[in-house]
Amino acid sequence: MEQPKTRYSKQRETIYDILMQDYTHPTVDTIYIEARKVIPDISLGTVYRNLNHLYENKRIQRIDIGDNAVHYDAHIDPHYHIVCQKCGRILDVDLDPSDVALIQKAASNQSHARIQNTGIIFYGTCEECLQSES
Repeated sequence: MEQPKTRYSKQRETIYDILMQDYTHPTVDTIYIEARKVIPDISLGTVYRNLNHLYENKRIQRIDIGDNAVHYDAHIDPHYHIVCQKCGRILDVDLDPSDVALIQKAASNQSHARIQNTGIIFYGTCEECLQSES
């Protein structure tokens, strides 16, 4: 069954545009601050509702890195993330699909489960933090 068409929403497209231009994987609070620069009377509830709508319609992804906040990413092409344990920055990393397939196969063989999707988050120290250490 075909999904009904979603009506255009200035608020939703503003939020989506903010995410498309922001590679920092912002939280709802950061998105709200940026959205208010464009639409001063937008409410936090409207930002939440539109983020949920964008997520449910597979236009954005949610990222949980274990910091008690949800981060958002409008770049939904297959990619993975590195979280710096010093500064908290979330960086995108592209992995060769054959490398990911090896990980999926190993996980499937060990668990006897069928893997349908893979989300990988690496934790370590980013290049900028490493440079500031030296």
